[in-house]
Amino acid sequence: MDEQIHQLYKEYIHNRRINIPKDQFVYLTKLYPALLVCMSDGVLDREEWDGIIMATRGLAAEFVKSPNDDRDMIALSFRTEIRYLLDNVDKWKKKFLNALHHSIKESPLDQEFVLETMYLFANIADGISEEEENAIQDLARRLDIRA
Repeated sequence: MDEQIHQLYKEYIHNRRINIPKDQFVYLTKLYPALLVCMSDGVLDREEWDGIIMATRGLAAEFVKSPNDDRDMIALSFRTEIRYLLDNVDKWKKKFLNALHHSIKESPLDQEFVLETMYLFANIADGISEEEENAIQDLARRLDIRA
């Protein structure tokens, strides 16, 4: 785990008083820009939230490591943290983007994932709006992703 992501992880779990596995938190940091894109028009509409729900169901399967792991609980955990992050953008945006920028700067695959996820989430409801496209371009510049 990148040192800046690790520091963010420690701060996050301390502030949230939760215990989210590190690998899930790292994934959440990579999804974060896509969440910001969903909120670029100031509203998370029903189609966007439904898309996030579907994405977390598929995502949860990636983190099932043993028969004792509950896929639905993992998905619920992701949705809970996503909702929290969307409700607390002012508190976490700069910290998440700074840590993410540092952690993906040497990883073209991670950069590609972040960019593709932003476009995927933007396209959930009625295609990509101008606001969403602008948000994607701004975030790509902020994260030094070559779009």
